[in-house]
Parts: sequence; structure tokens; C-alpha cells
Amino acid sequence: MAIQYIPTARRFRSVLLAGVAAGLVTALPAQAQQSAPTSAATQPIEEIVVTGSRIRRPNVDSAVPVTSVPAEAFSETGTVSVGDVLNDLPALRSTFSTGNSSRFIGTSGLNLLDLRGLGTSRTLVLQNGRRHIGALEGTNEVDVNMIPTDLIERVDVVTGGSSAIYGSDAIAGVVNFVLKNDFEGAKVRAQYGSPEDPGGDSYFVSATLGTNFDNDKGNIALSVEQAKQKQIKMKDRDWTRSRQAFVINESPANEPGGTDGIPDRIFVRDMHSVLLSEGGSVIPGCPASLTGAARDLRCKPGSNIARVYRFRPDGTLAEADYGSRDFRPNANTTDGGDGTTLRRYGQLQPEIRRMAVNAVGHYTISDAFVPFFEAKFVRNQVTQESSPSFNQSDLILGLDNPYLSSQARTLLNSIVPGTSPSRTFSLNRNNLDLGSRVEDITRETYRGVVGVRGEFNNDWNYEFSLNYGHQKKTLLSGGNRVEQRFAFATDAVRDASGKIVCRVTVDPSAREALAPELQKYLADDVANCVPLNPFGEGAMTGAARNYVMTQSKATGKQTQFVAGGFLSGDSSDLFELPAGPVGFAVGGEYRRQTAYQEYDQLVRDGGTFLNAIPIFDPPSFEVKEAYGEINVPLLKDLPFAEELSAQGAVRYSDYKGSTGSTLAWNAGGTWSPHSWIRFRGNYSVAVRAPNQDELYSSPTQSFASINDPCDVNFISSGTSSRPTNCAAAGIPAGFVNELARLQTAEIRSGGNPNLTEEKSKATTLGFVLTPDIIPGFTFAADYFDIKVDDVIESVDVQDIVNLCYDAASLNNAFCQLIQRQPAGSKDPRTGESNAFYFVPGGILQSSLNYAKRTSRGIDFDTSYNTDIGDLGTLELQAIATYTILRNNYPNVLDPNFKDQVLLELGDPKWSGQFSAKYKTQGFTFGYQLQYIGKMSISPDIEAIKSVQGRPPQDADYATDRWYPSVFYHDVRVGYDINEGLNVYAGVDNVFDKEPPFGLTGTGEGSGIYQNRGRFFYAGVVYNF
Repeated sequence: MAIQYIPTARRFRSVLLAGVAAGLVTALPAQAQQSAPTSAATQPIEEIVVTGSRIRRPNVDSAVPVTSVPAEAFSETGTVSVGDVLNDLPALRSTFSTGNSSRFIGTSGLNLLDLRGLGTSRTLVLQNGRRHIGALEGTNEVDVNMIPTDLIERVDVVTGGSSAIYGSDAIAGVVNFVLKNDFEGAKVRAQYGSPEDPGGDSYFVSATLGTNFDNDKGNIALSVEQAKQKQIKMKDRDWTRSRQAFVINESPANEPGGTDGIPDRIFVRDMHSVLLSEGGSVIPGCPASLTGAARDLRCKPGSNIARVYRFRPDGTLAEADYGSRDFRPNANTTDGGDGTTLRRYGQLQPEIRRMAVNAVGHYTISDAFVPFFEAKFVRNQVTQESSPSFNQSDLILGLDNPYLSSQARTLLNSIVPGTSPSRTFSLNRNNLDLGSRVEDITRETYRGVVGVRGEFNNDWNYEFSLNYGHQKKTLLSGGNRVEQRFAFATDAVRDASGKIVCRVTVDPSAREALAPELQKYLADDVANCVPLNPFGEGAMTGAARNYVMTQSKATGKQTQFVAGGFLSGDSSDLFELPAGPVGFAVGGEYRRQTAYQEYDQLVRDGGTFLNAIPIFDPPSFEVKEAYGEINVPLLKDLPFAEELSAQGAVRYSDYKGSTGSTLAWNAGGTWSPHSWIRFRGNYSVAVRAPNQDELYSSPTQSFASINDPCDVNFISSGTSSRPTNCAAAGIPAGFVNELARLQTAEIRSGGNPNLTEEKSKATTLGFVLTPDIIPGFTFAADYFDIKVDDVIESVDVQDIVNLCYDAASLNNAFCQLIQRQPAGSKDPRTGESNAFYFVPGGILQSSLNYAKRTSRGIDFDTSYNTDIGDLGTLELQAIATYTILRNNYPNVLDPNFKDQVLLELGDPKWSGQFSAKYKTQGFTFGYQLQYIGKMSISPDIEAIKSVQGRPPQDADYATDRWYPSVFYHDVRVGYDINEGLNVYAGVDNVFDKEPPFGLTGTGEGSGIYQNRGRFFYAGVVYNF
């Protein structure tokens, strides 16, 4: 018996988790050949290879759960991204979706899959069961938008470790894109969509042509598609024009039991930075020793909080507008006011343009010899806008600067400490008038597969293939500030004639400030220096802007070569067990990957606002593997044992480098006591070898926001050892790390060539019900339990500093990665104390095999198909995942110390979808509901919930504890004008649901929420 795929309303989630195990899911025919749906009772059984095994079976009975998503999921939706469609599945975490892909340099536009939230590097993505070139240099992570949308037949998602079948990276499971094999005819599809609010329009146009030739011995198909999604800017949406967030209202320090009954954070809908502005801010400081008129000018009345002064567009200096509430000293923000909101630029979604050409074909010389090929070229172009360059306490200017108005200079003379005529002051500035930073990324992917397959001896088959992939990337970083030019341009003086010029132009000694490594690039530029007026937004000239800004370029490439083959069959010609022949598969694979990335020399030398990024030129990655698989039928057609079988697989791998040899294996079985129920289970031991990036990336300048554990705001948020350790380090009680509160900290991050493989153990147990008394009904439930040991973990910077001071003593590995300024030290630029602040670049972040990750839960799937007589057909489906636990164990000093991930942003306990589709008289009506459960507002669930018996660390974290559960509703209607022509229209997010509590959908966890709003689309499909 076989049940066909069940297309649903918007994204056609045909996810029959148990369908594979019960022989319920079969391959869809090519859409150009498909007529009316075949009923479950008459659809023929096809012998197919299902992802999760290389053994062919006429009755698909895998011991592991497989979710199958049909082609319609990607063509009948307003979304033009394959990855965004898949990321809505409950089993996948939206770690890299369209909206939140721009969090790192060079990743904008990528869509990487993350099964069970165990990490994108632990999900193996295949095309037709073969590896695909990765999208990031030095990794195997595949941008699934490289897959040809209209050639997809189905996508199989396998839960649990599959390294024994497919090799490294299948720790969490496998996502296999199965393409159409015998497409005949032609299909043209065009679609246009637009949100209700401005920005985010999209279109998709494709043509797919296929033909059989030479009496159907051969088939070739070509697909060409063009897609574009326009950007959505922050300022295009009412709910993101103003910054909304939870702001520290009361210090959580020294609260008995983690609470004093007053929420530490309140939700602010119009949040502004009190210290940063587009025209420039001056914060003179307010030491407690100040008295008299000086105190009145520098301190807010009745406090030790400094007044803030801002430069207006006309160059005058006036005290800031603090809005309705100034949250200092707990947070450097205000409710309202005239500080920057960080919302006059930036995107909710980048602009993406994709062009793809794909071809597949084969020719049957004989059943035993069928040459085949796959070929693709994909160009993906992405434009991403982010914040402009900024200065926070690092732009030091003199009171003799000629651009200062007399009013501003007079006021500065009153509030800047000191008596020297050459006194200086620091200017905080969000340099929007220099332009936003923009990344223009072009990725070009070439991939070709040639091979031969065949069948012989009635029940044996083989395949051998050569697979080569090549990706090249060009990254143009616009709006990149040249730091030395900016320093020269802002240090202005008057020359002998009274003209404003750069000091370096008339004072050769000022050139000594030029860093030695930059001499060869900028020394000749000194004479061309154009002075820049930083006092007031828009005050600088175009010539000055052109002098200090540049466009940097990076190029990267990656290659992948795979040679592999396998032989599979059964023992029927040699022997058979009472329950049938033994199935087997044996094979081998050789894989080699290379990677390279290079930025401009000026960037590599740290001469621009962009991070200093060294050349990445790692040794090649190589592995040789051999594997085998077996399926043993034990019982058949007996009482309480209609079928009982056992399966197993093993893979031996020999890696070049420190990983060496590894062994992965799995064992499982299926039992069907009756035709209407089937049980299945599997246990696997999987491995993941470290990739080139994890092994060989050079220490690179980076930046991170850090809550200093010894800061008075956070000293009570850790273990009982934290205050003791901070005191032992010499840090005084009541310490405030102003710099860490104010700006991101410079750190260093890099690879570790001594890494070895990760190991995982995964158990899956499930059952499938297909009761005869309810034709068309299926229910499945599958339990999964995955544990990953020796996790390759780049220790989060916040974890490094927390674990240092939360340990039993300061004598631990994490404290050795941290450097602080010594007691009594002062900033050489400002003369102000910076004692115990983090040294710039003084925190080293690297990777180790030390951590553990676990994920456990249950997948549910129920579906029902029925004919309603002459009224039409109805198809219903509901799928859900209940996650029991998701934990990380990141503490190398205490391996059993649990960091709960479940219920933190991006990881709900419950998530699911319901869909309904009704067809009648040429019309198709569809509806889909997506559900996302509640999640903690605190980034650490431990703040509000007891974990491992530890009391909540900050029980009154905020006025609200949870992001509420969310429902998204989508509707769609289609009409068959004639046999080959279909028109359709739909609305996604019918009720215009926004991300809750000011989230934008662009962050690490908030990508789980839709952020484009109500979206209308319409399209046409013509098959001929």
C-alpha cells in the first residue's frame, strides 16, 4: 500500500515522518507529466532509494524516520527561497534564514539548514544522495538556495546520525534534495509578490524543458530560473522605525534569591542611545569630587551621572534631550530623546538576485550501463546594508580645531577638564553622513557530476560517479572607512594663510602617527588630505567623505572533488532466509576540498574600519572511506509478525591530519505485527571531522558585546565564586566597566589544528498507524535522542569571561585567555582611568573538543485524505515537534554543568503546522497554520528558571518573562483554466503578525519569526 504526497495550502508540507518506514511514501512523477492525483488505493508501488539507505526496497521500510517534502512546497508559496520554506519545518531551526543571514561578515543571503538546532555544520546536505559544494570557505555548509527549485521532486529529511551511510557532518541528520529523473515536456512558471508595506517585492520566473529521445533510452532536462527579492529597510516598517527593547531599569546586583520584587528591565518602545548621536556627542564625565559651577555643567542635578552635549547640524553644542527617562547608570539608553535609534539604516531582509541554470540527463545503453550527468551554474548576488562607521570614546579632538563654532568652543572650555590650551575631548559619533556600510556579494557556483549506473543479475545494481564543485565569491565592502585618513582628516588646523587644512599637511611630525604597516599605502596620500568637519550631522563635505572612505574587496574560492561508488543488491540468487533475501550495499568514497580567501592588503593590515582579516589558505581536506550496509529479513507473514527485519551499516574513514581514522555505525530494525501498525527503531554512532575553518583559520580581529562579570550590574548573576574571584583579581567592589557597557570589545578568534572528530550517539524509536477502518488516515510518532560528545566549540566570549570568574578559583584555563588593564592604568588618549578594563584584543577565542550537546523530543505527524463524493477532495495534515530537552555543556571545568537552550529565543518547546487543501471543479483552496511556542525573553533561561537545581539567577529579569506563542495564517486559491494552465494567488501572514517585543527577525534566535508582514502573491504555471 502506498499513500501519495499530500500537498498543503501554502508550503505543501507533506511530512509523513512515518511514511517512509511504513512504505507510505513514494516518489512523485514529474509535474509536467502529472494529471489528476492518483488515489492511495491505485497508486503503484515504485522501487526507490530512500534517503537513509543505499539498499533498494520495493516497500520503503527504513528504520529511521524520514520527512519527505514534495516539489509543490517550493512552488506554491509567496517565498522564493528554498531554505525559508524548509526552515519552517518543526525539525529545523531558523539559524540562517533570509532575514537573519547578515549577522556576520560575508554571510548575507545564505540559507543554511540546522536540524534539531545542533548547528549548521552538523546537518549534511546532499543532492541526489551526493555531496554538494559548501557556501563558506573552509566548511561543508551548503546554501540550499543553490538547488534548482523547479527540478526538485522531493526533499528527504532524515533525523539522527547518518554518518555510516553518508559520511562526516551527518551528526544531526541528512537533508537530501532528490531531482526529477525523467522529466518530459515543458513547464513555465512566473510569480510576483509584494508585502502590504513598502519593500520586499519578489519575483520568480522559470522554464523547465525535458525530452526523451532514441525510443526513450535517453532523457535530458534543462531548467533556467531567475529570482529576485528586494530589500526591506528598517525604516520601511512602523514597528522598526523606532528601536524597541527591554532596558535595564534596576541593577540586578546583590539581589537576595535573584529578586527584590522589582523587575530589572522594562520594555521601551522608543529606545535611543544616550551617548551616541549622528551629529556627535560629548560626555565630560562627572567624578564625585566635582563641586560648584563645574559640577553644575558636567553633572545632572542630584546625581553622579554626566550631562551629555550634542552638536546640532549648524555646529552649535547643546545639552542632549534625554526623553522621558534616562536609564543611566544601569543602561546607556533613554526612552525617547535625540540620541541615535540605530533604525535610520539597516535591513530586515537583504536584496537577493539569483540566476540558476541546471541540467540533468541519462542514456540507457543497456540496463547494466546507464551513463548520467548533472550540471549547474548558479549566480547569487546579495546587497546588504548595515550600520555606518562609528566612534565611541576613540575620536580625540582638540579645542583648537578650527571647525568648532565659537559657541561650541566656549562651552567646551567650560566642561572639558584641564587647563592646557591644547586640551582635547572625545567625540562619540554615529557617522551616518559618511554612508552606511554595504556588502555586495557575488557567489558563483559550478557543479558537475558524471557517472554510470546499472542493474544486472536481476536484483543487483551499482553506481560510480565523479563529482566536482567550485564556488567563487567576490565581496565588495562599501562605506569602509580608512582609519588613518579619518584620523588625519579630523585633526584640522589653519595654515599660514588662514585656510583650514589637515594638520599632517603642514606639520610633517604628525605623519609619525601613521602605523608602520600602512606607510606604503597611505604615505603618499598625506599631501592629498582633505579636512573633515565632524561637528553636526551633514557638516562634512563630499570631498572629505571621499578622502576617508573606500571600497574594499575580498575574493574567495572553494573546490570539492568526490569520487565514489557502491554496489547493492540482495542474496536471492545465492540464498534466501525464510523471510526473504538479505539486502546489502558496499561502497567507497574519496573526497578532497580546498579553500582560499583574501582581503585587500589594507584590510589585512587593520587599516580600515572593517575587521583586520588575514589570508585564509589552509591545507587541503582529504578523506578516504569504505562502507557497508545490510538488511536482514527475520520474519514474514506470521501471526504478530507480518514483517520483522534488522538493518545495520558501518563506515571506516581515514582523514588527512589530526583526525586520523574513525568508525561510524548504526543498527536498527522494523517490526510490523499487523498491516495497520509498524514499529521502528535505530541506534547510530556518527562522527564529524573538523573542517578547514575550524582547524586552520588564523587569529583574526573581531568584536563582541561583553557583560563584564565583575561589573556591579552582573557580579551577582553567576555562581557564588564570582564575587570572590573578582576581588581576588584586584577588581574593587562597585566596579563599573564603562567601556564594555558603551561599546563592543575587540577580541581575537582563530582555529585550532589539534582538533579531532566529534562523536554522536542517536536513538530513534517510533511507530506508524494506518488503520483500515479509516482509509486515507495516517498517524506517526517518533522519539529522538541525540547526544554529541567532543563538540568542536568556539567558546563564546561571554562564556569565556563568565567561566573564568564563576570557577572555583582564578586558576583555570579560561582566565588564561583574558587580559585586563592593570590597576592605576589610564587611557593614553584621554588620560582617564581604564583600570581593569579588557585590553583591546586581549581576549582570545578559539575552538576545542570539549563540549557536549543534547537534543531529545518527539515528532508527530497525522494526515487524512478523503474524497467527498462529487464535492471534491479534502486533504488535511498536522505535524508538530515536542522538544523535551536541548542542552549544551560548555564548561570544560565542569562537564556536567548544563546550559539549557530549550525555551531560549529560537528554540521553543512546541512548534507545528496544520494545513488543509480542498479541490473542487478546477478550484483549489488552501490554508496553513504555523505555530511557534513561547520562549524566554531572557537570553539565558537560567535567569528565570531553575536548571539542575540551581535557583533562578535573575527571577525578576524583566516586566515580562516570555515571548508569547505565535500563530501565522496563510491562504491560497488556484484555478485550472485548462489542462495545462493554472493561475493562483495567495496571502501569507494574513493577520500581519509582527515579531514580538521589538524583535526584528534579523538576530540569532529571532529569525524564527516572520518579519516582512502581510504578503500578497500571484502566479501562473503553464505545462505543455
